[in-house]
Amino acid sequence: MIRKALLLVYSLLLLVGSLSAQQRTCAANELLAKQLSEDPFMQQRMQDIERRTEDFIQSGGAQDRVVVTIPVVVHVVYYNSTQNISDAQIQSQLKVLNADFRLLNADAANIPSVFQGLAADCEINFCLATQDPNGNATTGIQRRQTTVNGFSYTNDGVKFYSSGGLDAWDRNKYLNLWVCNISGGILGYAQFPGGPANTDGVVCDY
Repeated sequence: MIRKALLLVYSLLLLVGSLSAQQRTCAANELLAKQLSEDPFMQQRMQDIERRTEDFIQSGGAQDRVVVTIPVVVHVVYYNSTQNISDAQIQSQLKVLNADFRLLNADAANIPSVFQGLAADCEINFCLATQDPNGNATTGIQRRQTTVNGFSYTNDGVKFYSSGGLDAWDRNKYLNLWVCNISGGILGYAQFPGGPANTDGVVCDY
């Protein structure tokens, strides 16, 4: 169930990035092109995901209609104190994300008329993880001061401890969010479903 929910999350995040491309800079499509050129099997995995999604929709979708709560781990990778965002900022952004996904956001009335018929409560909540992959208690926020002042989407360096970042947690159990200084004028990017497990997640500029 959490895999299906994560696929929906990524799809929606990528859609939002595409719709706002004139105002913001998202590198998700560039990353996808790079991954497809490097992995000859990724296209097939993406097609398999699309087929399973279509089958799921054709069969009537989820019957239980339970609200899914997705544990989130926020990997804060900072070069200086300005980039080291506060716990309060992370919590406030999760609150906004939850309001948006549950259609409880205060500006929902401003949805353009062409999209009003599509707006819905996605029945997805996000919460900071309370248990890490080893079963230990956690705040759901990891921090690391790094010697790298500017990560590029082209090598996903922020997603690996060996290159100055922090390693992903199991994508089948967590939504990985990385916050860092992104080079090249990029505000963020998300990996498309079907990409490598050890880079699965969303990267946001601090």
